[in-house]
Amino acid sequence: MTSDRMDRYARREMTPAEARELAQESLDNPELFEELTASALVHAGLTERSIRGGRMARFRWKTAFAAAAAAVLLITIFLVRPTRQQALPQARPGKTVVAVLKPALGSSASPGQPILLASIPASDGRGGALVFRGPDPASRPPQPAGVIVSIEDGLATINLGSLDGIKKGSVLTVFRDEKSTRATGRFVAMTVFRERARGEIAGQQVAQDYKTVRVADADQVAALMGHVEVLVSRGDSRPARDWAEKAVALAETTNIPLGERQKAWEMLALLETQAGSLQAAERHYQLAIDSLDAESRGSFEKHSSALNNLAVLRMLRGDYDAAAALLTGSASASNKPDGRSLNNRGVLAELRGDRRSAEALYTDAQHAFAGGADSSGHERRVVETNLARIKGPK
Repeated sequence: MTSDRMDRYARREMTPAEARELAQESLDNPELFEELTASALVHAGLTERSIRGGRMARFRWKTAFAAAAAAVLLITIFLVRPTRQQALPQARPGKTVVAVLKPALGSSASPGQPILLASIPASDGRGGALVFRGPDPASRPPQPAGVIVSIEDGLATINLGSLDGIKKGSVLTVFRDEKSTRATGRFVAMTVFRERARGEIAGQQVAQDYKTVRVADADQVAALMGHVEVLVSRGDSRPARDWAEKAVALAETTNIPLGERQKAWEMLALLETQAGSLQAAERHYQLAIDSLDAESRGSFEKHSSALNNLAVLRMLRGDYDAAAALLTGSASASNKPDGRSLNNRGVLAELRGDRRSAEALYTDAQHAFAGGADSSGHERRVVETNLARIKGPK
């Protein structure tokens, strides 16, 4: 029977109660004691050679109880220690255990992280999610200037098109050549293709050698913004940020509508946030918000979106109090339930350990997106992921 129990002990198949009983019995049985101690020491990492060959015989009985205690300790370490399946210690009454969570933005989130939602200032004037329009492999960067390639029956054709920000009715300035600073006329677009446009020449009669045309500043900024969206949709975040910086530089140094400048600031801020340049992103987000405050007819939706995006940045930086104030302002600035803001308020509640409020806010965000035509599948999936995580496994 003892041999069978020793085999079970060596295979670590004993229950904690059986192991303790065997250890207690060994205190009155020198032979059993030596076997137990040897087995326990082997478990501790010693080789068989180090405990045989006469060493055990040299144990003195005056150290027997100390050695027995070591055997019992080793039994405890190897047989009584909790397994992975055992429950974790429960919090003491009155104590709330809150996991240390960090929020993340979009695709950078790891499993288990609360996911934030930010919006982009789309170049067509509609707020979009953090998913840009589909990539076009044939797209080239927008050009600020081009040439007149032909003039027939009073209509001119130029080598610029929608990729360069030109749309029906766009006005381009005509110059003698690319170095000239004196305008000789205007080109008014009538028919626009991707890389070509046809239209009328207005102003001074343009001779065949008057070939250079330059895109208006506002159209250039719009074209740069559109190119940034394409780059992001391809996953080219570094070039996208470079082109966004060009759009901001042009927007800040030319006389374009304040709303278009605000879009450029916010686009660059979002890309800076994704790149981890949080200080630069905060500066550009604040410029965007200030521009909306200065714009007497700024829309509620634009203001709410800008405040929400800045709140996302503050949460990524760990400034939850400031984020809470911004999200409150975002809710006040919107004239309808905003799914992004509700989701981010849910993230904030979760980070603060208020799981009940987080679940309610995620549910409200889900309803807001379900009833909104301007939401994307990506946004709905983010909210569903957050809601499923907070509810836990079923």
